[in-house]
Amino acid sequence: MMVAAHPGDLKAAGACGLRTAYVPRPREYGRGGAEPAAAESFHVAARDFLDLAARLL
Repeated sequence: MMVAAHPGDLKAAGACGLRTAYVPRPREYGRGGAEPAAAESFHVAARDFLDLAARLL
């Protein structure tokens, strides 16, 4: 499984047959910066790493 905050990286990983998990980084683009939408179809979309861990149990 590839875990990333960038949808493009996850799309590429999915195309190679990996499962994908999206975890956003809210402050990556600074205050009020636009974060890419995670509406893509990933196997898991989590709020943070604790949420990701809970979803993988």
